[in-house]
Amino acid sequence: MSRAEPIGRILAEIVRDLGLEKKLTEQRAVVEWPEIAGRGIAEHSRAVRVQGKKLFVEVESSVWAQELSLMKRRIMREIDARIGKDVIENVNFVLGGTSAYGASGPGRRRE
Repeated sequence: MSRAEPIGRILAEIVRDLGLEKKLTEQRAVVEWPEIAGRGIAEHSRAVRVQGKKLFVEVESSVWAQELSLMKRRIMREIDARIGKDVIENVNFVLGGTSAYGASGPGRRRE
């Protein structure tokens, strides 16, 4: 008779065996962006992807890109605290396409 194993342990083994741990850890920066940045900032920005240890964040204007660039150290400290050191090494703020967002900005997608 086989013994039952917790599903979480089985999934963790599958993720590890497939070599997906690093990608899943990086993806947390995208998923947790509203908590990392704070609600006010998240209403004007949206993390979209991680590539080469860089987190790409779309912002609604060049003013927001500049403002967030000035806050980059604080943002990096929050990323390190939530996700782990050396997972994300840089954050790039880029202008987002307005067609992808509702009238409230990048933080709120149209459904």
